[in-house]
Amino acid sequence: MIKLLTIFCFTFALFASDALSVGVQKKSEEKKEEEKKVVYAVQLFAEQNIDLAQITLGKISKNIKDNITLHKIGNYIVGRYGQSESYTQTKADLQKAYEAGYKNSYIITSTNLDMKNNLVSGEIKEQEKQIPKVEIKEQEKKTPKAEKNGNSKISKSEKSNILLKAQNAYEKGDENEAMIYYEMLLATGEKSQKIKNNLCYLYGKRGAWLQAKEIIDAEQFNGKLVYAYAYGAVLGNQENYYGDLSEYIMVDKSGRLMLLSGYYFEKREDMQRAASFYKIAYEKNPSDLYNIFAYARILDMQQNREALTFYKKILSKIDASHPLHIAVNERIKELEGING
Repeated sequence: MIKLLTIFCFTFALFASDALSVGVQKKSEEKKEEEKKVVYAVQLFAEQNIDLAQITLGKISKNIKDNITLHKIGNYIVGRYGQSESYTQTKADLQKAYEAGYKNSYIITSTNLDMKNNLVSGEIKEQEKQIPKVEIKEQEKKTPKAEKNGNSKISKSEKSNILLKAQNAYEKGDENEAMIYYEMLLATGEKSQKIKNNLCYLYGKRGAWLQAKEIIDAEQFNGKLVYAYAYGAVLGNQENYYGDLSEYIMVDKSGRLMLLSGYYFEKREDMQRAASFYKIAYEKNPSDLYNIFAYARILDMQQNREALTFYKKILSKIDASHPLHIAVNERIKELEGING
């Protein structure tokens, strides 16, 4: 029988990348040294320079302030709370950040080496001493309202430069930096659907549902943005995927969120729920090749002879260049041999 996750992951990734325009991410390098071990942290904020970062840092509540470090990422200074090799511990830190009022916080992945290399050190305490409270208020007054409301204006060449940096960062595998650049573009009032899609996808990979929801709500529910987030969340193995998106999944008419949900549960080896979602996805959109493929596989696993009919239906609609062709063609031959 067709290998479940391997084939489906490959074909579904090709299908989704056409719809999302998120670029092609290069294969990440294998872990080489102990200091390159993956670590997690909670990102609280990003500012354009150290002075603004200090102002933001000065407003943060004492119960989490002591565990915040500043890092230079691209042209930004970002504030990160905590650092741990345990994702469970970092989720607990994220909850503390939420409780402290930082609802837009999200979990980032990094390495011990990168966290050390981009750390802004030796400047924080000195600058805190030098900036009187009055000065901070004065600096806040100088911040244009348009900038606070996400409408600061930059030139077309600057926008193009930031977009190029975002794409380059993504292709290098530095999704954190790419996300910051996309956020910069949105802060200028950029309305590009592709940028919003990409950002929601990256938020999904980190489980940053609250940030993505702000973008989705601002567009009065945009199905493509929901799907972009959902796709990222499934690839990122986010535990809260179904809880965050259940209200959208239930009203999905295209079947695409149902298909993703089936894949989500299949990855968790909950085949009963996966089968249910694959079936609903097919019923909602029986002309979609990937919905047909998912449903055929479920029938195949149940040893239902009707699976052969669905595989042949797929084969009649595709040529040899289609990513499903080899797997479907081989399975048809196997089933015909068994039944023959």
